Amino acid sequence: MSRTDLLEPPHLLSDLKQLKLPVVASHWQRLAAEATRTRQAYPEYLAELAHLEVTRRRENRIKRRIQEARFPVLKTLDTFDFSAQKGLERDQVLDLFRCDFVAEHGNVVLLGGVGTGKTHLAIALGIACCQREHRVRFTTAAELTNMLVEAKSDGRLSRKLEYLSRFDVVCLDELGYVPFDKLGADLLFSFITKVYERRSLIVTTNLVFGEWGKVFLDTQAAAAVIDRLVHHAVVLKTEGESYRLRAAKAKSKSQRSSEASSEDRSGRTRKD
Repeated sequence: MSRTDLLEPPHLLSDLKQLKLPVVASHWQRLAAEATRTRQAYPEYLAELAHLEVTRRRENRIKRRIQEARFPVLKTLDTFDFSAQKGLERDQVLDLFRCDFVAEHGNVVLLGGVGTGKTHLAIALGIACCQREHRVRFTTAAELTNMLVEAKSDGRLSRKLEYLSRFDVVCLDELGYVPFDKLGADLLFSFITKVYERRSLIVTTNLVFGEWGKVFLDTQAAAAVIDRLVHHAVVLKTEGESYRLRAAKAKSKSQRSSEASSEDRSGRTRKD
């Protein structure tokens, strides 16, 4: 029996639309025809159709979570170069990507020099959280601070802090790259205090903990922030030369080698 041989039961499509089951509406005929051909039991056919609807809804939710997170680019763990980071324990990183820390309201701190893969790991971990249907928001420390300063000047600070605290995970990138003024430092401190033990933070920074006083302009405030962040945290350190610098050097070396080879071939041609 072909798909076109199946008669559509009265009111089926309108009922499916009313129930908001678009995947069932799109696929019931195909699966019904297949079930008829293979003599599939009615419960099995219904289960397969329901599972298709549930799966598609989950895929759509994950897609919305990733869009909502506002990642600057999409990065995944399978493209991370572990060979360049000998100090990272691969098993520890893989365990972290199970995202159990979110339910525990734990944090992740990625310490390391510029271009050593901190942001790559933060984005990949954020996407892994989205795939487990957690709400994620990605922002730089400078962007977040400017957002809070603007909200305070408009009398919306409480609402903004409440909005940000609804995310299960906030990825705070590049802490320490841009200096803050006293107001910005205080507001960032307020945000971290608000989400402490309620939500999870993924923080990337090029500063060791002893230098965080430069960010918060106060050694006591910095100590309080560090205490809150590392209380329930996994701290990972990335080391070595910048990925971008290594890539530029490799490209330059390849070009020089190509030019030298070209000159050598040209020289042999003239001699001939």
